[in-house]
Amino acid sequence: MAHFSSDSRTLSRPPSVLGRLTLDLKITGRRAQLAELEGQMIAACEAAALGACPDSKPTLDREHWDRTTWNRYLAAAMQLEASYGPRMRRLHQEIGQLERLMHLPIAA
Repeated sequence: MAHFSSDSRTLSRPPSVLGRLTLDLKITGRRAQLAELEGQMIAACEAAALGACPDSKPTLDREHWDRTTWNRYLAAAMQLEASYGPRMRRLHQEIGQLERLMHLPIAA
């Protein structure tokens, strides 16, 4: 609901809790999307690293990975960056923008 200021010619709005809640929901949603993309990329990199050696039994425990396994993981990460990187960077940027909006007095 809009209120008229002391100068009845201008319309002012009271601070809105809804604006803050909306921003909070948008931030939470983008963080969830980012976590999902990160998980997908990590899973794809691990599959590339561990799936290339059918004879041996590589472990998911990264502390026991050899140089060859790490090289396959990193090669997959570099290849997948083209498809995951832009979306992840965009989400990081949007989260930062939304967080800055949270600090504006109008969002309080």
